[in-house]
Amino acid sequence: MRRVFLGTLALILSITLTPGTARAQGFVGAGLTTPSGDYGDYAKTGWAVNAGFRPWMSADERASVWVEGLFGSNKHEGSSGDKTNLFGGFVSGTYSLTAGASANPYVIGSAGYLVHSYKPGTGTGDSEGAVAFGGGAGVEFSKFYVEARYLTAKIDNETTAFIMFTVGRVF
Repeated sequence: MRRVFLGTLALILSITLTPGTARAQGFVGAGLTTPSGDYGDYAKTGWAVNAGFRPWMSADERASVWVEGLFGSNKHEGSSGDKTNLFGGFVSGTYSLTAGASANPYVIGSAGYLVHSYKPGTGTGDSEGAVAFGGGAGVEFSKFYVEARYLTAKIDNETTAFIMFTVGRVF
């Protein structure tokens, strides 16, 4: 875990210290999560929120690095109150496919740490975490965005994977 944290910190510092635009920008978003893989065998469609900031942007304003956190929850099929909460932190890179257009499509890649926290309807739960990664695409319209991203982690010998559909605002 310490190696992952130190590696992520080194990556953020190396990117933020390279030439580019140092214009910080933040975002907040919310949407749906659709479980897949082993996680999709028992979890229902749920919700997620994410927020973060951009510490670096290339001089041509097409490539950016974002640091973000997310929290989401999915209820379980056929259970009384069982659910899984997902939370984590990611470093994401985006690349805009157009520059200066009113609608800017982009691709996104993410790496970070995801925690799968099982909460039974009664009793105590269990939390496990692991390195996670993913990718996706989105479109930014002025200060708003629509995005779809696939995130996955191998946690406790099972795959916690989901597609996150979000809408949000950049400020």
